[in-house]
This record gives sequence, C-alpha cells and structure tokens, in this order.
Amino acid sequence: MAHKQKTQDLGNEHISPTAKKRHGPRGKHAKRPADELVPLNDNAKPADNDDGLPVDYVVLDTETTGLRAQMDQIIEIGAVKVRGRSIVDSFDTLVDPGRSLDSRIVELTGITDAMLDGQPKIGDVLPLFWSWVGDDPVVGHNLRFDMRFFEAESARVEYTMPGPVCMDTLQMSRALFPQEKHHRLQDLIRRFDIAENEEHRALSDAAQTQECFEWMRRYMSGLGGGFTTVLNASTSSASASTALKQPRQSRRFKGRGVHRPCNQRPDGQCIVEGIDKWQTVGVSGAAKHQDLFNRFSTSDEVWVRLLHGFIKTGKYKGWPTIQVWLDGEYAGCLTVLQTSRHYRQVPPEGGVSYAHFGARSKKGTCQLRVSFPYAHAEMELSQFAQTASLKEVNMTGSAQMKFEM
Repeated sequence: MAHKQKTQDLGNEHISPTAKKRHGPRGKHAKRPADELVPLNDNAKPADNDDGLPVDYVVLDTETTGLRAQMDQIIEIGAVKVRGRSIVDSFDTLVDPGRSLDSRIVELTGITDAMLDGQPKIGDVLPLFWSWVGDDPVVGHNLRFDMRFFEAESARVEYTMPGPVCMDTLQMSRALFPQEKHHRLQDLIRRFDIAENEEHRALSDAAQTQECFEWMRRYMSGLGGGFTTVLNASTSSASASTALKQPRQSRRFKGRGVHRPCNQRPDGQCIVEGIDKWQTVGVSGAAKHQDLFNRFSTSDEVWVRLLHGFIKTGKYKGWPTIQVWLDGEYAGCLTVLQTSRHYRQVPPEGGVSYAHFGARSKKGTCQLRVSFPYAHAEMELSQFAQTASLKEVNMTGSAQMKFEM
C-alpha cells in the first residue's frame, strides 16, 4: 500500500504524479459571468482563525466500482493532510474489491483490474487510513457519498470507524454561490481558476478539493464573513460547515408535516404552499440520474423546479409531460398518467415543489418523489400531442419549454 509521506510544504500545488499542469480557463470557460467571485484578498490568512474553519484538517476522496454503497466497493482512497492551511502529508492506496471493474469505471478513472490485482483488501486499509486521519476534521466534495461507502465497507468487515467532524465543499459552494447552477468538483476548479479538468483519481481530486476549500475560505474572509460548523449525528449526513445552512432535521414523508429542504429554493410559485395534505408522485427515468440523486442522503428533502415539456422518445413521443429539475439539472419527468392528473397544478411559467428520495429498488436505484396537491380530474392528453407547438427557450431556469393548447 502506498502511504506517501510529504514533509515539505506543498502549499496548494497538486501532489498527484499524474497531475496536469494548471492553467487558466479556455474556450467556453474563458469568461464567466461570475468574475465577481475572485477573492478580494487572495493572500488573506486570518491569524486567529476567526472564519470558523479549521486550519488543520484532512481532505479525502474515493474512487469506487459504482454509485451504490450497499452493492459497490471502494477501489482507491486518496487524502491530503493539512497543517496551517498547507498540505504536509498524503495517503494514497488502491484497494482490491475482489471483482472485475465495469468498463465505464475503467474509462472514467483509468484504473484497471490489473492495477488492482494484489492490492490490499479494504479490511486491511480502513484501520490504517483512519489511524492516519486521527482526530482531524474531514473535508470532501460531496462528502456524503464517500462517507456512505466508508460506513458500508466498515460494516462488511466489522470495523468500527470513527465519526469525524465533516465539512462538504459541495454544500459550501451551494450556500456561497446560489446563483450558480452546477457545483461539481469540475465546476468549482474551473470557476476558481484552479485547473481545467477533474482527473477522477482520489489523490489528485483530494488535492483539488483542498484548493477549493481554501479558495472559498479566502473569498468569505475577503467579504468579512465567516462560517459556523454544523454537525449531524450521522457521518453520512454530515453537512457543509456554513452559517448559511440550518441543521438538518428529519421528517416523515406521508403527505403531512413541516418541509425542510436542504438545497437552494428555485424561483417560482410553490404548488403545495399552504396545503396541509398532499400526495407524492414518482419521477420516471430515475435510473438515468443516479449520479445526481446520490449527491444527497436518502433522508434529505429537496426543492425541485417543475416545467411543462414534452416526452422526447418512446411510445408517447411528443406527448405533454411535467419535467423535474433538481439544482439546475434535469432529473426526469412524470409519466403520461400522472401528467394527466397534475398538469394544471403547474403554472404555465413553471413552479416549484418539495421532493424526497424514496426507497431504493432491488437493483439499488434511488427513487425521487415530488409533492403535488391531490390529483385533479384526468386530462385527455392525446389531442395535444398532435397540435402542441414546441418553443425552445433559454435554459436559465425560467422555462425550458412552453406548451400551448
């Protein structure tokens, strides 16, 4: 197992031997409307740590055989140890999952079965890794994903993992820059002019995440603000350390209760505002959007945007539907039957509602269910499939399609 010691001050430079040279954004990324995001003082370092964030911490990242923690395994762990806001040490190891890799994982990461053959098993790696982490706070991008895998792997080998203080740069970015549609690691490193591409290797991604963490710290410090660490009991649902987020509270999704969405509310009228009772409707096409859904915990409630649109393929191509958008990304649509029952409840300009992640299917697919008022009388949609006119408009969130009848 390659546990590399880096005693010299590496600052914020990449430490992966395959890391690409950083450079400014090119092409469509050369100019961004978020130029105002440049930190007011790039060298700001609060001497007394008055921004609420730790100066000593560990940033981790994993590569896995898939997206389902209960069915997939970790194949690589990469982490950097930070002292005084500078990287001083690293941990990097491949892990033999005991199974062949899907071709998509090989293409994404460059990790092959041959590279994993003879590498240590996860049961041997976990104690060494968490001993190396020690009592340090843990930072990651979409850290819920990694922590779910650590928890599942620990349970499989009967290892008791610690419950570290967790901070998520994904949630920090959402809180600091709600005007931005996307908050993937690749989006952040381009937005902050750190690098052009995410490498999808654990160690280099951890190093880039550390740069993003410090960039957002400097940005907030330059504005004269700070953060308050928010902790949860479960490591898998640990949220970003930001004063702009409230502590999560669980609720039951039975058509009653108080809504507590964890993400930024989109613009638009809420279709269940002031309604004491409602029903939830499943979103079709969940299997195609697991990467998006797995950014959240199954206990999370989220805001979604609802737009009138049309089915693009299949038996009902051209028929009206209700599209569902989550954090600016397409998350599926309603079936023809459910559209006929709820179409009039969504304003022509679009609306917003609450959604939650339902129980996983036998294949491990996470389901998304949206809150709607109780159904109106079913509409006959077939007549509109032939006379409907599609008007493509911009995709800034106001509306993607308009449906005229």
